[in-house]
Amino acid sequence: MSHWRVVLLLLLAAAPLLFLAGLGSYFLWERHWGFVAWWPMFACWAAAYALGWYWARKRSLLRPPDFRPPSASTERDRLAWKLVEQRAQRATELPPDKLLEFPFYVSTAQEMALELARSYHPGASDPIGQLTLPEILAVVELAAHDLSELVDQYLPGGHLLTMNHLRQARRAADWYQTANKAYWLVAALFSPLQTGLRYAASQVGVSRPWQLLQQNLLVWFYTAYVHRLGAYLIEVNSGRLRVGVKRYRELVQGQPADGHSATRNAEGEERIQAVTITIMGQVKTGKSSFVNALLGEQQAQTDVLPMTAEITRYQLQPAGIPAKFILLDTVGYGHSGPKEDQLRATREAAQQSDLVCLVLHARNPARQADVEVLEALQTWFRSRPDLKMPPILGVLTHIDLLSPAMEWAPPYNWQQPGRPKEGQIQEAQEAVREQMGQYLVGCVPVCTAPGKVYGIEEWFLPTVLELLGDAHGVALLRCLRSEADAGKVRRILQQLLTAGRHLGGQLWQAVR
Repeated sequence: MSHWRVVLLLLLAAAPLLFLAGLGSYFLWERHWGFVAWWPMFACWAAAYALGWYWARKRSLLRPPDFRPPSASTERDRLAWKLVEQRAQRATELPPDKLLEFPFYVSTAQEMALELARSYHPGASDPIGQLTLPEILAVVELAAHDLSELVDQYLPGGHLLTMNHLRQARRAADWYQTANKAYWLVAALFSPLQTGLRYAASQVGVSRPWQLLQQNLLVWFYTAYVHRLGAYLIEVNSGRLRVGVKRYRELVQGQPADGHSATRNAEGEERIQAVTITIMGQVKTGKSSFVNALLGEQQAQTDVLPMTAEITRYQLQPAGIPAKFILLDTVGYGHSGPKEDQLRATREAAQQSDLVCLVLHARNPARQADVEVLEALQTWFRSRPDLKMPPILGVLTHIDLLSPAMEWAPPYNWQQPGRPKEGQIQEAQEAVREQMGQYLVGCVPVCTAPGKVYGIEEWFLPTVLELLGDAHGVALLRCLRSEADAGKVRRILQQLLTAGRHLGGQLWQAVR
């Protein structure tokens, strides 16, 4: 349908309304009711715009994006997210006309790409020098897809608007301002006092809130643009887009790209939902008793696989927790520290884990060997900034032996101690925090003695449930890296095979 036909239909549809509006205005003017009828209408407009002004100032009309880093974020990613958030916060300082210029968004993308590239590769002079062509296209595809959905969801008729329409709307707004001023000048000739009062009220109650609302809409879109583009620039600089857009969506967003990939997506989900927990600690800390207390009645039904001489693998499905646990039980090390083979096995198990449980004896303060193991783990992960160190949870065993040793009458409220044993449990917790607080995300007390099992369901499993988000993030990063590394050679072979088939087909056509 041509534009003039569309304009004609709109005029025909609006003609009766315009006629009635004009007739009603003439009637109110003739009867001298215009001034009286105008104030109720203004009150409705003022209430609407006042609410819009208030919500715009509070930024609750359009909720800004959440700039908190996802759970699958490394320390480098968190620093990069701060840069993105700082850029988005500067949007309120930009003039509204700037936010309507397309080149401004292009220059913003270039500046942000260079800023984030330097965050991951200090001294980088080229924002795309470290990236492959498919990775660059993946950023464009993912960010454009998210922004397109944003416009479709929040802008009615956005799929019909062209850039010319937006420019015409801008000019129409300027024409409206000119026509509005002319209207007030003409009205002032007939009724100066009443027109002056209405003009002042409209400027205070209508114009200012409307300007704030327009600016808030522009800032909201620009903030969303910076958020989405920044998110995928972080992903590409971290190397997580090497798996390709389709596989990235399957693993990170849980969206199978097609029916053929549904099986692969289910396998990826299984790898992420199964939480691998390494259990380590010194000898005689109650590590084996802790594993037995975890398994409970499921021990006879559990898959027990001796992976190596130092590691035993168990599977566990606790009731009420939406995750399957794979327990890697490592051999305990001595007070002087683990031997080389023990340290290597413990480190390898922790590197393949989503969560680490460090078992500590409540009455044994000698924990230097534990600190050395944790420092070795930190050093390994620092050398691989594209991975995330799994959260380490301290498990304080043998709380039944704390003074008074002969007393055992759970439940115990060690968070707010009222009994001597509760106070001793809290002091043991504080001692662990003083010695190892920088390494641990928390510490839970348990008793694993036969017939006295306490703290597993009360404190340990609820704490693990709270850490599932971080644990899944660790698993996701490890999965993305392993697939990206494994896919390099496979993708080259597939490309060579495709090229060979195409060349063979061309030669066959030439021979025929």
